[in-house]
Amino acid sequence: MTISMKVFGSHKYSFQYPAKYVFKIVLVPEKVTTARDFHYVLMVDTSGSMEGFKIELARKGALELLNRIPEGNKVSVLSFGERVNLLAEAVNPTDASQAIQNLTAEGSTPFYSALLTAISLIKKYEMPSYLILLTDGNPTDVTILDVYKGLEFPSNVKVIAYGIGDDYNEVLLRLVADKTGGIFEHVSDVNEIVKLLPKAAVTKVGAQDVTVDIKSEGQVKLFNFEGPPVRLNAVESAVTIWGELTLPSNYSGNILHVTVTYFDPATQTQQTTSQVLSVQVASTTEQYNAGIDKDLVAEYNYYVLLDKYGRDLSATNLGEATKTLNQLSQLAQQTRRLDMMEQTKRLQNSLEQTRRLGSVEATKRLAKEVQSEVTKKLRST
Repeated sequence: MTISMKVFGSHKYSFQYPAKYVFKIVLVPEKVTTARDFHYVLMVDTSGSMEGFKIELARKGALELLNRIPEGNKVSVLSFGERVNLLAEAVNPTDASQAIQNLTAEGSTPFYSALLTAISLIKKYEMPSYLILLTDGNPTDVTILDVYKGLEFPSNVKVIAYGIGDDYNEVLLRLVADKTGGIFEHVSDVNEIVKLLPKAAVTKVGAQDVTVDIKSEGQVKLFNFEGPPVRLNAVESAVTIWGELTLPSNYSGNILHVTVTYFDPATQTQQTTSQVLSVQVASTTEQYNAGIDKDLVAEYNYYVLLDKYGRDLSATNLGEATKTLNQLSQLAQQTRRLDMMEQTKRLQNSLEQTRRLGSVEATKRLAKEVQSEVTKKLRST
């Protein structure tokens, strides 16, 4: 086994009434090997707004990304500006450098069309994939979010989305990232592109083509991944899957059955591991309450509120965002986790500074920063 799994549930007992049952599934790579047989699809905005310094830095960052991708992987390069151009298709990383060097900026931003092309490429080669996209603006072809919600990404891809500056749509980039269990990175300083893009190269993995199947007597509602089942292109570092279900009244038996199947790159074999959680009926209210993991529930509620806070800011609703942040502060204290208390304090300071500036632009800028932080936090909790 190259990955281990632990499953945590909020309740040891059921009682006379239904209850919300929170669970956390943690996957940890115990042994890693060189990441091979992945398909990197690099999708670069080459619209007119990227002209000059931005496109130059994007080229430098992309070339360094190619240098960091291990041998035994494939790279495709797409640009989208005046039109969508496939500049390199499933070539070795070293063979994609010329395509990167030839990137020039002009025209509009056909983001949706580029996404469709990238999805088609990923489906064509049927390899575990990373879709790395870089943009500084809003789409000019399809602008309706509901259309993007309807996109069907292959199960073997993870999106890493970089938004540059203040003019792109962070709700859209987060939506695309969330659909694949990926992350969205806000790039406030264009100079950071050169440092951030190479970090998308994955050099070591513990597992590939991972499926997490979750069965329960009640309906499972996942919070930070789509599914069930949850499908991951790879496990590079610890992955936490949060969810909830309804615990029936006076229920006794298995409440949650989690099975993970994956390809072990070290042994070149398929592996399976599973874990079952059960509950019993409590005889008293005291026994029922004593069996609730209040720290787990508080931690889950913290992340739910953190997600809401980001969405409040994107809706430029500072009043609601302030209320949500106050609730976050209370929950952080309940968890007694120093990292959550420190994060909440940073969020409070940023919100206070934004309120002092008093502009819509400042609120939108903060929304981008927070939404970026939320996706990274939800994928690594």
